[in-house]
Amino acid sequence: MKVETKKLPKSTLQLNITVPVNKVKEAYNEFIELSVKSVEIKGFRKGNAPRDLVEKSLDPAKVNGEVVNKLLEKYYIQALKENKINPLSNPKVEIKKFGLEEDFEFVATVAVRPDVKIGDYKKVLKEKLDERKKESEKLKETALKKGDDIKHIHNRLHTNEIIKIIVDSAEIEVPELLIEDEVNRMRARLINQTETLNMTMEQYLLAQAKTSEQLNAEFENNAKGSLKAEFALAQVVKDSGIEVSDKEIEETAAASGDPVALENLKDPVHKWYIKSILEKNKLLAGIMEELEGNEKPEQKKEIQNDKQNGKEKK
Repeated sequence: MKVETKKLPKSTLQLNITVPVNKVKEAYNEFIELSVKSVEIKGFRKGNAPRDLVEKSLDPAKVNGEVVNKLLEKYYIQALKENKINPLSNPKVEIKKFGLEEDFEFVATVAVRPDVKIGDYKKVLKEKLDERKKESEKLKETALKKGDDIKHIHNRLHTNEIIKIIVDSAEIEVPELLIEDEVNRMRARLINQTETLNMTMEQYLLAQAKTSEQLNAEFENNAKGSLKAEFALAQVVKDSGIEVSDKEIEETAAASGDPVALENLKDPVHKWYIKSILEKNKLLAGIMEELEGNEKPEQKKEIQNDKQNGKEKK
């Protein structure tokens, strides 16, 4: 097998793969041998019909399709392993050449993890926090003058605000293939939901006063945003040296109350999903703790006074 790789824009990789003709014939013969065992030919017991009769009984287009699928499945995976490529998307495959008397050539295009550059989000967080404190002080002064409750007035940043600041600081070119995959998943989920409600997509769009184009644009925007956030947070987790142990993952699964939660951890994807959530939670908790730790003693005292005032107002 011969593999040539080519880097494309936006963290996309193209693999040009050539499988020698002897491997093509090998895959063909394997399929025919399996067919001999399963195809029934009149006048012969199952599995005892001559190979040439079985070959003649098969649909050539179907045979070619099966052989191509076997070749793609085997040599695409082999190409990834040999070149140490970890794709993040399903491959887009284009068959360049196929025949039983020639090399098999195909192109597989995949998305790989993009480079992520994180900006000085901590500086922006500090500026945003200082701004929030000034705003809250004004609101508290006004509320106290009126004799109103101040417990609902806070000078903290929400986790969503922290995430947005991190993501906005990041430079990431999200691969189009990943966006396309995510959009397809969103569309599939929506179709399932509308079918559950006995609605067609046309009826749904009419009810939402949207066109198909507007819905697709919305999906693409949401997909790009969620993927960018995923990559940005993962990079900050890595840069921060945050780690999650197997014990922590198991404890989280056990605490969920789901009787099969621990069993589900045998699935690497499910385990990775829980791990990534715990990593992000640790990251956000650490950032909030760091922001509070940077406050001056008099500011901390003010915070405690605010909390006490809130209790007394109850």
